[in-house]
Amino acid sequence: MIQGFIGQRAFTVDAAENEENKIVDSKQEASEVVKVQEDAQKEDANTNDDKSQPKELLLTLISRRSVKRAGLRYLRRGIDDDGYVANNVETEQILATPSWDSKDKVFSFLQIRGSIPLFFSQSPYSFKPIPIQYGSEATNQDAFKKHFSNMLERYGEVQCASLVDKHGTEAKIGESYEKHANSLNTSGGVSGKQVGFYWFDFHTVCKGMKFENVSILMDTLRPSMESFGWTVQQDGKFINTQTGILRTNCMDCLDRTNVVQSGAAGLALQDQLAQMGLSINLQTDPKTSWFNNLWADNGDAISRQYAGTAALKGDFTRTRKRNWQGALSDFSLTLNRYYNNIFGDYFLQTCVDFWLGNAGPHVFEEFETDMMNQDYALDMGRIRQSAIETCVRIVLEDSADMVSGWTLSCPASANTLRSLPFEECIVLLTDTALYFCRFDWDTEKVGSFERVELVDLESINYGAYITSTLGPTHMDEKKNVGFVVKYSSQTPAMVRTNTRSLANEKEASAAEKDGKKTDVKPAESRLLAFKALPPRNSASKGKNAEGEMSEVEMVRHICEEIERLSNKALDKQTITAEGAEDEGGRKLKAEQKDVISVAEAKKSTGYLESLGYSLKKLVWS
Repeated sequence: MIQGFIGQRAFTVDAAENEENKIVDSKQEASEVVKVQEDAQKEDANTNDDKSQPKELLLTLISRRSVKRAGLRYLRRGIDDDGYVANNVETEQILATPSWDSKDKVFSFLQIRGSIPLFFSQSPYSFKPIPIQYGSEATNQDAFKKHFSNMLERYGEVQCASLVDKHGTEAKIGESYEKHANSLNTSGGVSGKQVGFYWFDFHTVCKGMKFENVSILMDTLRPSMESFGWTVQQDGKFINTQTGILRTNCMDCLDRTNVVQSGAAGLALQDQLAQMGLSINLQTDPKTSWFNNLWADNGDAISRQYAGTAALKGDFTRTRKRNWQGALSDFSLTLNRYYNNIFGDYFLQTCVDFWLGNAGPHVFEEFETDMMNQDYALDMGRIRQSAIETCVRIVLEDSADMVSGWTLSCPASANTLRSLPFEECIVLLTDTALYFCRFDWDTEKVGSFERVELVDLESINYGAYITSTLGPTHMDEKKNVGFVVKYSSQTPAMVRTNTRSLANEKEASAAEKDGKKTDVKPAESRLLAFKALPPRNSASKGKNAEGEMSEVEMVRHICEEIERLSNKALDKQTITAEGAEDEGGRKLKAEQKDVISVAEAKKSTGYLESLGYSLKKLVWS
């Protein structure tokens, strides 16, 4: 699978000695362009020595899509742990003679586009989805720095042009981008190199279809572009090398980005021709439409690969004019994109992940079950380990007390077995207590936690934990395994809620103030239910690494540890209350017993749920 774009246009410039040269001919059809090159190579090299003769030239445009963080519009946004961004495309504009004679100069001008280098996502179910940021400031800054380290190493200097709105749904992510860029530069940049950043509110400045106002941005960026220059080769030697690159982005890095990139490429082409003694004006010369069409074709190709439709604002790129017909065409394309986002992109993304080796064959089973696709942006192994360490630091009075910690899945509501959706949580085990921590994965902070004394545990059982019967993957009793701990507090239990965590603000009562203890009165038996997470994503390549426990082995190990430490605590327990009997003989025994069997799960699966899944499968796949 190869994605990107290659296009060529041949054109002839009147080389008469006057103030402004004119393009007298152009070739846009592929067959015509090929013929021009073939004819040029057959001609004698001395034929074109006469400077008064029209100059035949060839413009080649090559866009290369990165295989890193590859995918489709709303399913691959932002950045990953290694600093790679979505829709990352390097575009090279090459100016040469049709003969490609080594004696002639060859000019190369590079640009790049790519998603905002932060962790964020957007829902495909809205026309104007709000960007949802996730990960802590430190996590984002680390990936942000990696991204620009890679760029600075590869291209030299970097000038960023952000085209997102300064108002509305895009403003917050734009502000975060600017904040992280300033923070990076304030801290010394990358190896002493600063990252240039300019925020151009495209929609506000170009409001009322006045896209010609992009020239304001070009005037601002021109000093940087001139300082970067371009690469020039002659006689097999580089006589000049481009020292920096313009990095352009909007939200999709498609429509607004293509308008700006074509403008930058036009300026570069005019300056390169000027070095050859030729002066043209791409804005006023009516015979320069071939240049606009070439860049419009490039924008359409990149857009189809990322969003499934041609680019918006293509009429301006082709004609340098904007009218209501173009706006109406853009509305139609927007509707097509909306349909693709909801129904078509999930399976295509699954195929992309498989083709690129990011996922194994089991990814198709997961898709059939959920009709969804997973984002591999974050190294969840690292994130989960960091979450455990955060919980230990915040929750335990003495971190030395911790025996073990695990990341598990649990029902959204407490004291239930099947409260959808399930969410990831942290379980900590010490010599005396079990800590159940709900973690806010967006901010990487502890949302709330509950402490249960080991001596208060009444029972523990483990086995199949089936929460869905809609797909074969969710009914695999070897993969869907969990355990239930029942307890009854003989003393007041401790619950803490962090109200600074957005996810818990609505849940916290007036008594549950940030960092303050809440005494929970002794009650009837309660339960905590947990389900094992895959040792690694089931869709990942290869088998589990050597030494990794399966879901069954992991659950059994956790239950045995809780059993061992609970019995140890019971042995040490001394009842001093008057008239109380010694309960040192009581023992906790972990029993193998299904939490929710397949048969039980099928009984609780409603008709509407099954019907909804069937319709979804029919349409989406």
